[in-house]
Amino acid sequence: MYKHLFLLTSAAITAPAMAGEEPLYQPAPAWVSVKPLPADTKGPTIVLYDDERRLVEGTVTNYTDRALRVDNPQMLNTLGTIQAPWLPDKGDLIIHRVEIIRGAETIDVLAQGSKFDVLRREQQLEQRTLTGAMTATMTVPGLRVGDILRVAYSMTVSDQTLGKEVQAVVPLIAAPVDAKSASVQLSWPVGSDIRWSTTHPLHLPEPVAAGGFESITVMLPLAKPEDMPGDAPARFKLPNILQAGSFAGWQEVSSVMAPLYATDGTIAADSPLAAEVAKIVAASDDKMTRMAAALRLVQDEVAYLAVGMEGGNYIPQSPADTWQKRYGDCKAKTLLLLALLHAMDIKAEPALVSSVAGDAVSEMLPMPGAFDHIIVHATLGGEEYWLDGTDSGATLATLKAVPPFRNALPVRAEGAGLVAMTPRRSGQFDRSIKITYDNRPGLDLPMLFDAEWTVGGSFAGTLRALIDQAGKDQMDDLIAGFVASSIGPTQVIEGSMTFDAANNRAIVKVKGLMTTLWRWDRGQGKRQLNLVTTGFEFKPDRSRKAWSEIPVELDGPSAQMNEVTILLPDTEGKFELEGKTTLDEDIAGTHLERSAKIEGNRFFVTDFATSQGGELPADQAMAERSRASRLGSLALTLEAPRDVSRRFEFAGKRDRSRLAPIEQAYAKLIERKPDDADNYLNRARFRSGTYDRDGALADMNKVIELAPDTQAYWTRSGLLLDLGRLDDALADARAASDLDPSVGSAIYEAQILAELDRVDEAIAIVENLDGDANERQSIGMELSDLYAQAGRKDDGFAKIEDLLAERPGDPTMLNARCWFKASWNYQPDDLAQVCTRAVEQSSWSPPVLDSRAMAYFRLGRLQEALDDIDAALLSSPELSPTLLMRGVVRKAMGDKKGSDDIAAALARDPSLERKYAHYGISVR
Repeated sequence: MYKHLFLLTSAAITAPAMAGEEPLYQPAPAWVSVKPLPADTKGPTIVLYDDERRLVEGTVTNYTDRALRVDNPQMLNTLGTIQAPWLPDKGDLIIHRVEIIRGAETIDVLAQGSKFDVLRREQQLEQRTLTGAMTATMTVPGLRVGDILRVAYSMTVSDQTLGKEVQAVVPLIAAPVDAKSASVQLSWPVGSDIRWSTTHPLHLPEPVAAGGFESITVMLPLAKPEDMPGDAPARFKLPNILQAGSFAGWQEVSSVMAPLYATDGTIAADSPLAAEVAKIVAASDDKMTRMAAALRLVQDEVAYLAVGMEGGNYIPQSPADTWQKRYGDCKAKTLLLLALLHAMDIKAEPALVSSVAGDAVSEMLPMPGAFDHIIVHATLGGEEYWLDGTDSGATLATLKAVPPFRNALPVRAEGAGLVAMTPRRSGQFDRSIKITYDNRPGLDLPMLFDAEWTVGGSFAGTLRALIDQAGKDQMDDLIAGFVASSIGPTQVIEGSMTFDAANNRAIVKVKGLMTTLWRWDRGQGKRQLNLVTTGFEFKPDRSRKAWSEIPVELDGPSAQMNEVTILLPDTEGKFELEGKTTLDEDIAGTHLERSAKIEGNRFFVTDFATSQGGELPADQAMAERSRASRLGSLALTLEAPRDVSRRFEFAGKRDRSRLAPIEQAYAKLIERKPDDADNYLNRARFRSGTYDRDGALADMNKVIELAPDTQAYWTRSGLLLDLGRLDDALADARAASDLDPSVGSAIYEAQILAELDRVDEAIAIVENLDGDANERQSIGMELSDLYAQAGRKDDGFAKIEDLLAERPGDPTMLNARCWFKASWNYQPDDLAQVCTRAVEQSSWSPPVLDSRAMAYFRLGRLQEALDDIDAALLSSPELSPTLLMRGVVRKAMGDKKGSDDIAAALARDPSLERKYAHYGISVR
């Protein structure tokens, strides 16, 4: 903030006069009341803040005097260089004072010969803006921490467009900003027709007359502004500003600007622009179509470049120049569009708007400086249209949309007052998506999708520019990024991004593969649909009494649509929908519509939301909030039957025909980029997840050939373990540990050694480990298992007890104690009680039920073991160890189905046989 206190910019909003291109060095003007520094400079960093403006028939002089204390090295860096950008074609920069106050000593930096250097460059060119600004800079010599830096300067500004009229806008600092001495003063000749006001109710003193001038002074800082709700209209959130000007009203502002936008004679006969008019007229007899064509011409064929130099603050370049140069700012584009429309006998006029203040313009003092943008206000067939030449994506349908400027000042020779821009929805969707997800192979498998996006409006224009410039690789990246931003991470198999010039829309088509969006809750598959309407909520906060009458600013205008199809797998059970399947509501200016249904093995939903923007009075907003609340959740969830097939059903099966489309998709991805390790890695994960371990191993061999890293070696090691190649698995584990010598790598290596019955080596590795609290827990739990395998069950249990003493009541450690005692059949006397406590503390978690089932099995309480196992598998049917134990328990009960369970579990995880053999449990 302090840096900007020394940024010498004019807050008077005016334009050109003959001036110098070098700063002047002169004493302060005689009319200025130069303030002394406070006697006591301790306290706030801002020691002096003096802002004085004099308004005299067509000229505003802005005098600024700042004194700031350099409190720390950071401020020394910030304040040590003064920057003074100014517009030499609009006025003079006059330096009065640069001083360093050090205790009782005052060092006159200018008297020592230091001057400002002038940089001649366009600082905002990257924002497509030419201002003609120059920047005077000075690195203050000798400035130290503890010094006070005082800088005083003046800027004079006048405007040839405004003639004798003047305008000024002065920011008023307010708490929590603090200052030792701060004030703002405005002055003008006695008898001048100057009006002034503030943007918030503020008691201003009566003007004081002296020496032929009247003045008002505001002491600063003001009190902290009242907090406002974030969704309050802009007029309630305006900063504290003092405004002054000589305009009698909005009518005068309108009429002053009108001559700049006269179109008579701006399109010469037989000129290139006349030829463009002729093309548009010949293409259609419909005036709406012609208006849309003219707007598209201005938007698409003329680049944006703001020109604020040489009177360009308010004066637009001619239509002929704009068309010849093929660039222009809002003024130039508006005048060009007006000329085209008038040549086609379409009623249109310029309209001043504010892209920042919006509805707050109505609270501001009438002056041109209240606006920063200009558009076209057209009338056709009794309807109003607001046309912005600097936007993009114009079509017949988008002409209806009303941009969110809220207020406009029509520019007319006879003058006009502010008019409200009544919100109105667009005639087409800004973005729509039609997408089909293919879940027929299975809900917990990667899913193919086929999608088409249609994008309009300004974003379509942005995409058009990218489409025109992108090479093949850039286009691939652009498509991938677009899809990811819309539906999440995906792998694009084939895609295109094109621009439909006839309809001014960007079209993105993609076929791809992505991770399933189904989630499993207690054994049931659910997919929550990400629709346009599901994100809707209307919860304005007007709970404070001071806010009770503040209107609510509404989002918009916008319009989006989803059409989603999901192809579902064959199953005996039925898929169900949870949530609102139909919706047709208008709430708080937003129309919500939805239609969802399941037909056979196909789910389909059409869902869209359109909002018009604008604002709601507080009482209506509260009523709409109640309606939104009564509407309830708009989430829509697709629920699968419990008998739907799962990926683990492929374990041990040779028929993988259902997976062929996914295999083909991965093959295409690899064919496109055969040296991309991620493609092989993703296919390896898919194959491993569907128990094609040989295929997954082949892919991991390729991954390690292309991009070996720790995770790749771990993944391949796990596959080798499942294939029974323990020595090879150990080699990969050690390769991973070499790349990442972490606690996790060492523990994994030890686990493989234990499977090879090299327990002493495993113990030696783990006993030498140390780490943070979580790593120490992992180390302790691993040692407990290794000690037990080595026949040292007492030592193993002691490790568990030590960890539990550090984390009393920790459900993880309670389960660890239960599992150790049950799996190693250790001290069974209190086994049931220990495990029941673990179950209760873990809220009946399936893995903990599995532990207690092992305990009941050890105690010979087979039915209770089977009950816990069935409960765990109902909730989490993917638990292979639990399935194995069901087989063991069933066999012990004489149930022949136990062998089927064991076979299924070992097909999923062959290492279970070795692991349970260590516990003394034979699964054959």
